[in-house]
Amino acid sequence: MKLFILINHSATAEQRENAIRSLGVDSFCELPPHLKASWALVPPEADSVSQHVQPFLDWLSQNCASGDVVWVQGEWGVTVSVLDWCRAQRIRCVYSTTARVAVEHREADGAVQMTHVFKHVRFREYP
Repeated sequence: MKLFILINHSATAEQRENAIRSLGVDSFCELPPHLKASWALVPPEADSVSQHVQPFLDWLSQNCASGDVVWVQGEWGVTVSVLDWCRAQRIRCVYSTTARVAVEHREADGAVQMTHVFKHVRFREYP
């Protein structure tokens, strides 16, 4: 069983290990480089994401099979479009949950700098 990864960053070793353990996957399918770059660049001025999302749906259609899992997170309209496709194909679709730790640093000039660290917790199926 494969895990197809459609996210804005690289999957961490912890996420991969958790996917093997909790989802039962045995291999990972990353977006090809040209699609990976496009995933992160959804045009905010577009009225619709349907044209932008089509290459991702085509890639999934050509590579994803029954029993595989799609991990999708990103720009909301594109994410929902992929989720809708997965549901129509009866493909399991998940997202990663995280715990966020915020650290606040006060600078000498009074400025406040916030750093957020995200720690993977688990995968959850979309409702």
